[in-house]
Amino acid sequence: MRPLPEHWRRFRCLPFGAWRRVTAIAAVGMLSAPLAAWSAGGSPYLDLSTGFRSGDFGTTVTSDLYDLTPEVGYVAPAYNAAVSVPLLVLHTSGSGASTTDAGIGDVLARAGARLWQARNAKTDLNAGVAVKFATGDETKGLGTGATNYGGFLSLNHDMFGSTVTLMSGYIIVGSPAGVSYDNVVPYGLSVQYRFSRTNVYTSLQGQTSAAPGLQNPLEWTLGFFHILNADYVLHPDGFVGLSDGSPAFGIRTGFVRWF
Repeated sequence: MRPLPEHWRRFRCLPFGAWRRVTAIAAVGMLSAPLAAWSAGGSPYLDLSTGFRSGDFGTTVTSDLYDLTPEVGYVAPAYNAAVSVPLLVLHTSGSGASTTDAGIGDVLARAGARLWQARNAKTDLNAGVAVKFATGDETKGLGTGATNYGGFLSLNHDMFGSTVTLMSGYIIVGSPAGVSYDNVVPYGLSVQYRFSRTNVYTSLQGQTSAAPGLQNPLEWTLGFFHILNADYVLHPDGFVGLSDGSPAFGIRTGFVRWF
């Protein structure tokens, strides 16, 4: 078994994450996903996560979304890349009717790199890009129906045994035929506290709404990463929506396998 590297003690909030669909179910968004490298040269990984989120978005229709999302990627101290493929089940109910649809969601490809680091290594600036491909069926609410492109910046600072991260970006939201969406400005604040084998984090994340006339999404998240051994990491989290532009709540958990 490989020894645990020092990088596990310095998780970083990467400036990209899983975009949500631009539909009546949810708006395009991003969630920070702190990951770390095994060695100075980096390491590939497989992340298998599953989750559930629910909300009515200020309407009389409740939408419940279940997902199983495998992700493959590579993370090094100064750069990272990943591709994720969500498998979705969407159940909607309200006004005396209900429907259930299932299928692949929109595939997300993303990459990031460190642009600058202070001499004392306590502060750094990172950039990321992401492309969300229109692989999900938009007629069933499983995708956006158009490709989206995003760019992100995050500033990390270590103090008092914790890491504070500020994030912002810009997402060019594609619009399928007959629909017009606005481009999105995401933003967020995250605080992580490092223990010997566990990182606990909380974040407040919002964005401008992609759908004209809807409230801007805003969510509060609490979660942790726990090192099970030199090859596996557990990472559960949960969130609550703070506006009608977000789901009411959501939970998920996953395992990372390092190679």
